[in-house]
Amino acid sequence: MLNTLYMAALTGNVEVVGKGIMLGVGMIGPGIGVGLIGNAFMNAVGRNPEAAKFLGQILVFVATVELMALLVFASLFIIK
Repeated sequence: MLNTLYMAALTGNVEVVGKGIMLGVGMIGPGIGVGLIGNAFMNAVGRNPEAAKFLGQILVFVATVELMALLVFASLFIIK
């Protein structure tokens, strides 16, 4: 990774590498969040099959977490 950063510094593409690192690190949180929400929902349905009727609320929570990923992606175009 340091070799990539060094080559980017030599060629002047530090901005591109910085945005790539920002995107990669910024998507880790939403990925973990969606996984935890899905895990909790599957555990709830496994213990109590009646909990499956709350799928709509779970999708709202997933959409909220995915909004953070969308903001990370949109910030790539905002930051110059």
